[in-house]
Amino acid sequence: MHTDVIIVGQGICGSILSWLLVKGGKRVVVIDEARPFAPGMVASGLINPVTGMRVARTWMADELLPVAEDIYRQMEADLGAQLYQPFELLDFHASRDAKHAFDERIAKGAADVHNYEHDEEWKAIFSFHYGISAIGQCAVVDMRSLQAACRQILQEKGALLQERFDHAQCIVTESGVQYKEITAEKIIFCEGYCGMQNPWFGRLPYALNKGEALIVRIPDLPRTHILKQSMKIVPWEGNDLFWVGSSFEWTYDNVRPTEKFLLKAKQQLDLWLKLPYTIEHHWAAERPATVDHKPFVGFHPLHPPVGVLNGMGAKGCLQTPYFARVMANHILHGEPLHREADVARYTRILSR
Repeated sequence: MHTDVIIVGQGICGSILSWLLVKGGKRVVVIDEARPFAPGMVASGLINPVTGMRVARTWMADELLPVAEDIYRQMEADLGAQLYQPFELLDFHASRDAKHAFDERIAKGAADVHNYEHDEEWKAIFSFHYGISAIGQCAVVDMRSLQAACRQILQEKGALLQERFDHAQCIVTESGVQYKEITAEKIIFCEGYCGMQNPWFGRLPYALNKGEALIVRIPDLPRTHILKQSMKIVPWEGNDLFWVGSSFEWTYDNVRPTEKFLLKAKQQLDLWLKLPYTIEHHWAAERPATVDHKPFVGFHPLHPPVGVLNGMGAKGCLQTPYFARVMANHILHGEPLHREADVARYTRILSR
């Protein structure tokens, strides 16, 4: 069997890249071992243009935001599924310092951040003492539906091989690749945290971290906003369900859910939320972040048919559409890769 591009991994990177390439007229085969607790299946799907305690504008937000909305809206039309829902994020300040950070940014005319004038509406639902600020241009992407819809289409086209990819059976030549009975001009690895074991790109400076989250049923909580105070409450599948989390752990022994996170999350909810709730699920996953906080996009300096699209980290829903389009346009039209994300910045490491 011959195809144009083999894509390894059908998380958010592999899903969007395969959709773009097929839309551009390329034949693809996606190789993926379904994992129910892969990062893309348990993440909130949150897009937020503001980051950190200093309420800083996310890197490249002006470029990333419009491309993300454009691609998700196109995918909604093609896949017949609602995937992208805009929201305002309300930050319930936990301290005077947190409020001061927002006030400073608002005074400087920061985009997306503004005062919220309806504090009283939330006092019957939450305990808070330092006011609320709002962040605009946020959204929630239904990543589970996106990946499921892409998977179904790939299956219908006979373009999905459901198995764990065996790197030892991948033969790379100057003109292409062969994996078992499949030959292709290129292979793109979208493996998430498994990228650290990749024989071509395993030397890249990944910075994996673990995140845990809860799925909580809160029947009387309005689904009008994303809500934050230390943790985030994000509307989830179903009328009463919300995603609550998440943690960032840089040192851990395993990727299983922990009692420590569960107790801490319940304590925070009990202090903040006045409504009754029940915990339906407790999930954990490993995020494929990078040391320099920029994704890995491009082709191996010594093996040109071998490419990578990975390392999107906690900003995956925001960054992936833009960089998947960069990768697709490079393959389809020979357009240049993004200089700051191009793995050519690690040529010396990859050439060892």
